[in-house]
Amino acid sequence: MVQRPVSDRVAADKFHFDGRGPELQRAVWDSRGTILLAVDYADADGTLRHVRFHSPQVVMFTAEEVVSDPQPGGAFDLGRSPWLQSFQQQHLGRCHHFQLLFYDELLDIICESLEFADGAFTPTI
Repeated sequence: MVQRPVSDRVAADKFHFDGRGPELQRAVWDSRGTILLAVDYADADGTLRHVRFHSPQVVMFTAEEVVSDPQPGGAFDLGRSPWLQSFQQQHLGRCHHFQLLFYDELLDIICESLEFADGAFTPTI
C-alpha cells in the first residue's frame, strides 16, 4: 500500500465539501494555454467562487471516477509530496502539492500558494 503524504485541509470556509466537492465551472489558462491561472467553481448552493494559483508549475486533472485513493474531500495541502519530489526541483523550492476534489474532477497542482475568493476569476493584463 502506498503511504499517503501528510495533508492539511485548506480553505474549508471557501471550498465546501458535503460528500462531494463543488462543481468545476471553468479552467482559466494564460493566453498561450499553457499555464493554469485559476478555476471557477460553484458550491452546492450555487455560489460562484474561484481559486487562483500562485506560480503554478505542474497541473493534472483526473476524472473522479478513476481516482484510486483521493483525500476524503475538499482542498488539501499535501506539502512536499512524493509526486512533487518526482519532478526536477530547480523551480519548485517554494512550491507545495495541492489537491482539490471537485464534484467530478480531481485537480492536483504544484504551485506556491492558493488564493480563494468570491465570484468568477478575472485575469489582469
